Amino acid sequence: MAASGGERAIDVRGLPPCEPMERILAACDALQPGQRLRALLSREPLPLFPILARRGLAWRVLEVTDDRCELLVWPAGEVDGAVADRDG
Repeated sequence: MAASGGERAIDVRGLPPCEPMERILAACDALQPGQRLRALLSREPLPLFPILARRGLAWRVLEVTDDRCELLVWPAGEVDGAVADRDG
């Protein structure tokens, strides 16, 4: 997992089922205050969203294509900053 300032990145594309979700949840558990997780997946992880909500995390899907989904996750209640990162 790469870290850059307040953001960590993980690429779980191409991994077998369950492993992307497990790795994303483990990475979320390791987030420090003010840090976000940017995850690259092969598709939109719809079953993951209720789990993130139960864990007190917020998320935004930044991009979805036929073979790629970019997801940003952060502790709920913290400023997300995703728009500023992508636009400026």
